[in-house]
Amino acid sequence: MAIDLVIVGQVRTLAAERQRVLVCLDSNHTHEHVLAELEAYAPLVTPGSYCVVFDTIIEDLPADMFPDRPWGPGNNPKTAVHEYLKTHPEFEIDKQIDHKLLISVAPDGYLKRLG
Repeated sequence: MAIDLVIVGQVRTLAAERQRVLVCLDSNHTHEHVLAELEAYAPLVTPGSYCVVFDTIIEDLPADMFPDRPWGPGNNPKTAVHEYLKTHPEFEIDKQIDHKLLISVAPDGYLKRLG
């Protein structure tokens, strides 16, 4: 599981050996899980790089698209992104990337590390 402390530790060790780190999050799509992933992995992102949170589009789709899933509007990656950003000013949403795409599953999901 992505937020298992052993896995997080292994990823931190690997990231520490790199000059530039980009993180992509795309596992369990519940608000709680994605927020935990952000807390664990976003700090690894190097300045000028990104934490990309996929499937933020769930917030913008009808609830009945996910009848057998624990996530949906109000409980998804986008809600976690917005919650995370409230206390992490070192990141901002880079809307320029989404504006270049014809189709995206990650609106508001391209978080650029500042500084």
